[in-house]
Amino acid sequence: MLYRLIQILGNRNAGFLLCMVVIINLAIGSLVMNMYPDLYPPFFPYDLKFFFQPVEKVHFWLYGLLITFGLFGINLTACLVESIIKLITSNTNRLRQSAALLMHIALFLTLGAHLYDGFYGNSGHAMIPPEGTHVPGIGLVKTDSVVNTFHPDGSLKDTAATLSFKLLDGTEVTETLTYNQPALFDGGKREIIIQSGENQPIGIVLANKQNGEAIQLMPYEPIAIPGGSLKLQGMFQTESGIVFAEFQWTPTGGKSYAQALALNSNMQRHNKLVLATNHYVFKEMIEAPYLAAMTRYNPAIPLIMLSLLTATIGTILLIYLASSGRNQKAAA
Repeated sequence: MLYRLIQILGNRNAGFLLCMVVIINLAIGSLVMNMYPDLYPPFFPYDLKFFFQPVEKVHFWLYGLLITFGLFGINLTACLVESIIKLITSNTNRLRQSAALLMHIALFLTLGAHLYDGFYGNSGHAMIPPEGTHVPGIGLVKTDSVVNTFHPDGSLKDTAATLSFKLLDGTEVTETLTYNQPALFDGGKREIIIQSGENQPIGIVLANKQNGEAIQLMPYEPIAIPGGSLKLQGMFQTESGIVFAEFQWTPTGGKSYAQALALNSNMQRHNKLVLATNHYVFKEMIEAPYLAAMTRYNPAIPLIMLSLLTATIGTILLIYLASSGRNQKAAA
C-alpha cells in the first residue's frame, strides 16, 4: 500500500507537467518584472525575502512558483524513494538504476540549493571608490583602475576594473574584474560583480601661463600661491553644456571673492584666471576610478557543486551503458 502511494506521488507524467508549470510561471514572472521596472530594478538578484517583505499582489507569480516547486519537491522525493527501493530489490540493471538514482539525487540537491540560497543568501550594492569601502564578509575593497572599451558605434563593450582587497584575515590581494569575470571569495560563496565603472573628475590642474608651473586643486582644499590663497569650490555645467570651475580667491591681506573658469580652451574670455600678477589656465582634469558593484552571498555553493558532481557521475554511467549496448549489438 505504501509503495503504491509512492508510485502515485512520484508519477513521471505528473513530474513533467509540474516542470512545464514551472516554466510557465517563470515566463509570467519575466513579463511582470518587465512591466514594473521600478519594483524590479535591473541587475538585482532577488532573494526570497524580498518577495515577502512585504507580501504584494504583484508577486503572485513567485508565490505560484513556490507552490509548484513544493509539489515538484514531493514528486521528486517520491521518485527518489522509488529509485532506491528498485535498486535494493532488483538483481538486474543495477548500473542503469544507479545512474537514474544519481540523476534524481542531483536534481533534488539542485532544488534544495536554490531554496537554501533564496532564504539564507543575500545581495546588495556597493560604490567602491579609490579610498575603499568595507564589504561585509570580505573586507576593505579599493578601486585601483577602471578601463572601459567600446564598440565602433560608441556603445560599451566591456569594463575592466582592478581592485585591491584587504581581507578580514589581513591578506592583501589584487583582482581584475570584467562583466563576465567577478571576484570570488570564501570558496565562491561571496562574489563582487561589476555593474558599471568610470573615471570621475575629482579635481583640476591649472597652469601658470608665464612659467608653465602646474598646480593641482581638489575641492575645498585651499592652496597657497603667489599673492594669496586659492580654493576650488566645485564644478558645474551650464544648460549649453559648458563646464565651469568655481574658485574662491583670497588675496594676501584682502577679502575673499569668487572667480569662475571655463574648462574649455576655445572660450578665450572665460578660460583664464588673473590672480595677483599671474595668469592661470585650465590644463587637465584630475580623475579617479569609481566602481558600482553588486555583492552576492550564496551559502548553497557546496550543494550546487555536489549536485554537479553527482549529475556528472550519473551522465558518465549513462554514456557508458549506451556505449556498451551499441557494442553488444555490433558483436551480435
